[in-house]
Amino acid sequence: MLKLRRARVLEVDEPTASPATAERVALREQSLVVELTGEAAQGERRRAIADVGLLGSARVGDELIVNVEALDLGLGSGGFDIVHVNLTRGLQGGGTEGANVMKLNYTSLQHAVTPVEEESLKAPIERPVAVLALHGQLAPVAWAFAQSAPGARLGYVQTAGGALPGGHSRTVRALREQG
Repeated sequence: MLKLRRARVLEVDEPTASPATAERVALREQSLVVELTGEAAQGERRRAIADVGLLGSARVGDELIVNVEALDLGLGSGGFDIVHVNLTRGLQGGGTEGANVMKLNYTSLQHAVTPVEEESLKAPIERPVAVLALHGQLAPVAWAFAQSAPGARLGYVQTAGGALPGGHSRTVRALREQG
């Protein structure tokens, strides 16, 4: 069962210019500060992220429905809720142009994505790639790689099962900023 709560947007974080945030903008992720407005947690301020491709852009004052389950359980490194729907603006997301593989199949949230296999055809892989089962393995693998090949770059592929999208990961952002 989804753990959904009502919330209102208090702040919209505008990304600062850096390679990591440029990628985040390209992935069309929006970082928000929201206040829960329902009876369960009235007035609680929390961080939330929204997929602009699915939902459109949020603005201060917008009424949202957010999924609070993972943050409430203390899971992952994200520390944020996920915007489920923007009640103020409706469903303005334009989807992903040219995408043809479905995620969340046979649910009301199914949407098309471009698989990594298609993207990789556009740019040959010229560096080592680590394939990890858990997002939490990324930092130690990146550290070990940096120790064995100083100055070299490392690719990262997260498998679909329970994957935290790279654009949502503070670990990925920090590692990219560190080079």
